[in-house]
Parts: sequence; structure tokens; C-alpha cells
Amino acid sequence: MKRQDEIMTADRKSGVLSRLATFVGGVFIGWCAVTGGTDLWRSLQAGRFLNRRGPDIFLEDAPLVFWALSGFYGLAVLLAGGLCILCLLIALREAIGKTAP
Repeated sequence: MKRQDEIMTADRKSGVLSRLATFVGGVFIGWCAVTGGTDLWRSLQAGRFLNRRGPDIFLEDAPLVFWALSGFYGLAVLLAGGLCILCLLIALREAIGKTAP
């Protein structure tokens, strides 16, 4: 009987770490989404993508490439925001203790 109690205690401890890891992961993904959205907004306002390994991409020079990159980055930011909300909701559900029906 003692062995079963030890196993249940170990499961409870890992549950706390799991909740914390899910919450921290969600916050980190959210921070990355906000940072990416801010950079995307600045690029759209300036009409220039800063390319760190090559020449910058200007709206006037290559509008098709500029808008393709804008759409790709915008989709990535939206997906990261959705993943952030999903992780935070999972962490909240685990913290409250509700289970799926």
C-alpha cells in the first residue's frame, strides 16, 4: 500500500510541473507572437523588411515578394497567438481541475 501512495504523490508533483511548463510555454509563445506582430507592423508602416543576411526588401522594389512575406509572417503571428491562447487555456483548465466531458 505504501508503494501506491508514493506513486500517487509522484504523479501530483509532476502535475504541478506540467501545469507550470504549459503556462510558461504559453507565455513565451505569446511574447514571441507579440514581438513578431510588432515587427510586422513596423515593416508594413515603413514599407521595408529588414533582411539581416542580405539586402532589405522594399515595397517599391519588389511588391509581390513584400506582400508574400507579409502574408506569411502575418499567418505565423496569428497561428502563434492561437497556440498561446490554447496553451494558456490548457494550463488554466489544469489549475482549476476540470476535466473534459
